[in-house]
Amino acid sequence: MDGSTHRLFAASVSLAVSTSAGTPTWQGAAAAVIATATAAGWTSPDADQSWLSWAPGGHRGLTHWWGLPGLLAVGTLVFIPPEAAWAVWALLLGWGSHLVGDFIFGERPAGIPMAPWWAYAGLGFNSGGAIEKTLRWAWPVLLAWQVWIYRGGDPWPWG
Repeated sequence: MDGSTHRLFAASVSLAVSTSAGTPTWQGAAAAVIATATAAGWTSPDADQSWLSWAPGGHRGLTHWWGLPGLLAVGTLVFIPPEAAWAVWALLLGWGSHLVGDFIFGERPAGIPMAPWWAYAGLGFNSGGAIEKTLRWAWPVLLAWQVWIYRGGDPWPWG
């Protein structure tokens, strides 16, 4: 999955979680920014292509293992007070949405590692292919609809 699609996916996931959790508007917006920032680029699992190039397994190695965000989620539940944990959860939404995106659209190798940097699984759709390009253009419309709902609008104003 390309960086722009990773970011759109993270924003969408974050808005969905914020809406369902009933968070204040400022917190939902901040969470979307944090999730978007950790979904692509040097703060995402793809940091293994730049400053974390030393990480075991190379690209789509340890930084793409589902266990890292799982361990951080457990640590968040245990060590961070719930009222202060929202920013960490937003970070995890961005990181996790990146992993889900690579599970769906990753082909080098296909998917993400089920073990720390081996035993890959995924759907293997073409990253940058027709399906992803269609999503990249359709997602902004979905995000606008999500914001409309988040702000209390009728999800189906025409019906």
